[in-house]
Amino acid sequence: MASTSAKQTKSTKRKAPSTAWKKGESGNPNGRPPKELAIADILRDMGNAKDGDRTKREVMLAKVYEKALEGDKWATEFIADRTEGKPVQHRIQENIDREPVEVIEVD
Repeated sequence: MASTSAKQTKSTKRKAPSTAWKKGESGNPNGRPPKELAIADILRDMGNAKDGDRTKREVMLAKVYEKALEGDKWATEFIADRTEGKPVQHRIQENIDREPVEVIEVD
């Protein structure tokens, strides 16, 4: 049997490149940049702004409530959906022919 060479007995651990971060050094010293505000964040900030003694959100909801009292269907549904929750819609799907359903994979 042949003897193993010196190269084969050495550790196969890779040496870090000279450009690698040194111990205790950060690759991103300024940290992650702040994310842009989403539309929901901007609208939330606008709604929290004061309009007299109430927030703009409270003023807007008072107007929706007034519309509901005047009989506007959308305002009534808006309030009901947010206070009672939207009704669950059940769907029944039947295979009338009792044949196996073919599954098609789309890339």
